[in-house]
Amino acid sequence: MKLYEYEGKELFRRFGIPVPEGTLVRTGEEAQRAAIRIGKEVIVKSQILAGGRGKAGGIRVAKTPEDAEKVAHDILGTELQGYKVSSLLVEEKLDITNEIYMGITVDDENGVPIAIVSAEGGVEIEEVARKNPEKIASALIDPLYGIRSYGAINLVRQIGLTREALISAGKILSQLYNLFASYDAGIVEINPLVITNEGKMIAADSRCEIDDNSLLKHPEFKDLRIQRIENPWEREGVKGGVNYVDLEGNIAVMANGAGLTMSVLDIVKAGGGDPACFLDVGGGLSRERMKNGVGLLLKRAGADQRIKVIILMVRMMISPPDAVAEGIMEAIKEVKVETPIIAVIRGREPYEKRVRELLKNVEKITLFSSVEEGIREAIEIARDRNGYIC
Repeated sequence: MKLYEYEGKELFRRFGIPVPEGTLVRTGEEAQRAAIRIGKEVIVKSQILAGGRGKAGGIRVAKTPEDAEKVAHDILGTELQGYKVSSLLVEEKLDITNEIYMGITVDDENGVPIAIVSAEGGVEIEEVARKNPEKIASALIDPLYGIRSYGAINLVRQIGLTREALISAGKILSQLYNLFASYDAGIVEINPLVITNEGKMIAADSRCEIDDNSLLKHPEFKDLRIQRIENPWEREGVKGGVNYVDLEGNIAVMANGAGLTMSVLDIVKAGGGDPACFLDVGGGLSRERMKNGVGLLLKRAGADQRIKVIILMVRMMISPPDAVAEGIMEAIKEVKVETPIIAVIRGREPYEKRVRELLKNVEKITLFSSVEEGIREAIEIARDRNGYIC
């Protein structure tokens, strides 16, 4: 999950990393009051989950509180990098003498964290790596020990820092790693980490991404992740405990297991069909998850006339058959959409037999034992209802 700049800076504060004085605002009037409170020139920064804000006009300087109000009015409600701007960070304008880069991420090749620092900050680290690789230094981190103070200092020394700047940067790097480890981050980045004309080192920007799988350990972010999913159907999937990815075809696909779902998508495509979604309800099925998954597909079909048929591929191995069948029937009963459902039921013989017995008289459902036959029927339904396959 990506964090906004202001959220990342709040984490920086908790871990002792200096950040500029600033206030989150949502109106021009709030921006004016924030600038008055800061008492000097400010920078008004759009809060979106994407980079390149400066080039897109989403970061602007305001010399007076009145300017801050005008700039806020100009930016709020606009679209930058595909995101609508609904909030701004009003911060003190720093007097900068130097900018560096500092970040920690995961080294995929070695499977451990890696610290990266660069003498050139304020630009994308990938661009620096292409044009001036000699300005970058990096070091793998043993997660059992973390970053020792001498290791942090030795790393930042390689980009030319000396004296007070060397000590300050080494301390900030250690604090950044502590944040990275504590929040199970995929990446934490300060770009730029600035040195002011007073010799202070301050994080002028933040980038933090937290591993979704660790959000149970950080309940303050769990609900935020759901709110930030832009696609409403994918957001509904997360709420219902299923993995949903929206596509643009006419055959809605659901199965229990990511690999199985992908296989069904491949067979649909190979047969000339066009999947409308990927929906994995996971293994060890429950009545609730089956109900949520089927209900989501029915709602999706009701809202999008392109979807002509739903195919359910269920492997009955460990899941209670009554719960699986009841979940499907409850969804059909609650979501009154007339889209036909092709159900392919396979697995342990007594489980498969029980589900078939419960579903055989349910309207809208056609049962199949063969995956190929079920998918072929779904493709034919999509073709007949359209006159062609999208």
